[in-house]
Amino acid sequence: MKNKVLAYVDKNPNRSFYIALGFLFVLIVFSNILGTPRQKVEKPANALKQVEIYTIGSVPKLDFSAQIEKSQVVTITSLAPGVVQSINKPVGSTVKKGEALITLSSNYQGGNASSLSRVLAQKQYQSAVDNNGLQKDIIAKQKEIAQKAEANADEIRDITEKSIDETNGLIDLNSDIISSLDQNISNLESTNVSGANDSLILQTKQLKSQYFAGLNAARQALRMVEYNADNENPPAELSDLQKDVTIKQLELQEKMLDLNREIAGFQLKIARTVEAMMIPAAPFYGSVERIFVKIGQSVNPGTPLAVLSGDRQKAVVTAVAYIPQEIANKISKLEESVVRLSSGDSFKAQPVYISKDTVNSSLSAVYFNIPGKYYDKVTEKGYVNVALPIGYFDSGSTIPYIPIDAVYQTKDQNYVFTEKDGIAESTLVELGDVFGSFVEIKKGLNTGDKVIKNRNIISGDHVSVNTK
Repeated sequence: MKNKVLAYVDKNPNRSFYIALGFLFVLIVFSNILGTPRQKVEKPANALKQVEIYTIGSVPKLDFSAQIEKSQVVTITSLAPGVVQSINKPVGSTVKKGEALITLSSNYQGGNASSLSRVLAQKQYQSAVDNNGLQKDIIAKQKEIAQKAEANADEIRDITEKSIDETNGLIDLNSDIISSLDQNISNLESTNVSGANDSLILQTKQLKSQYFAGLNAARQALRMVEYNADNENPPAELSDLQKDVTIKQLELQEKMLDLNREIAGFQLKIARTVEAMMIPAAPFYGSVERIFVKIGQSVNPGTPLAVLSGDRQKAVVTAVAYIPQEIANKISKLEESVVRLSSGDSFKAQPVYISKDTVNSSLSAVYFNIPGKYYDKVTEKGYVNVALPIGYFDSGSTIPYIPIDAVYQTKDQNYVFTEKDGIAESTLVELGDVFGSFVEIKKGLNTGDKVIKNRNIISGDHVSVNTK
């Protein structure tokens, strides 16, 4: 038997080695199992676990960032494109209201198109003012001429009317002469024996023709005189209308003069306003806190130029938190919010206003006043933390909110552990909306229930509430 084993080992040295190693390992394992004495572990019965609880009825506070707005701190921005030509007030300077802070130009050489436009508008306005009186005097003279022309036409009609009687007399005289000539011609023709009166008859007829032509001319002149002298006829009416039209045109010119003067004045004001956009000025008395630009820098509308701070005694500091509208509608009116500054200071306050509609995209705004003693501890456009109490009272109880970390979830159920008489009990709940680190409980909990916040609890554990 021994020889067979030795022969197998000689033929299969590697396999023999692994078999021996395995056999040795089995012996070591059995030796440890059989040779180690068992120790009896006693588990304490009903061990108490220290837990923290959250009582239903407490108002949860959600943290939000709020931006600081100081009424007496403004950022002066460029209102027009241009090149920084000069910085009139350096950092730390005190400025009066309306005093120029920075001067802009239209090009790098310092040219200012707005100033040139203002000069042109000022010249036009001055010309309109200077010539207004002279032009009104000319219009007044033209009105006087129109009125005197109408009076002259009336006088001419009166004169013409007076000549009617004289014209009628001339017509009557010519008519009588023609009648006499007709009688002479009849007599001559009746006594014309052998043509003795032919020559005289011809002369008389020629004379009659001359008087007849004069009579027709007098009658025509009479008709013209009567037509022109009558105030009801078109010539008189045309004269009146011409005067009225002339007077109205002159009145219109006078009004246009006043309008043009006013337009020139408005154009001058517009030019001055546009020019002022190239010279940003201080909106109130204060000091220059910062200059953002340098000489020669090109700026566009909206480019920050400087920061100006005013009288701190008049300053109103406001913190504005932008939050979802559904949260804004549920801010508690009975609990105060907590405002925490970056300096570590904090204070309680009620919102001074909660916007009824969204003001920033889909967010509502909640406003808080920052007391004056914290003026130096907050910065314009900086941020502070605001803890907002969420929940409103309905029949004496608040909306049940609990820390989301206290909720356990399975595939189809949600539950929490509550403390009752020192024992942890599992309670099924229906979850609602999540707000920050809190979740709304629609069903399953009542006011006064004590929710265990710890995660090392199972149902039936004996617990002790940590009051620290």
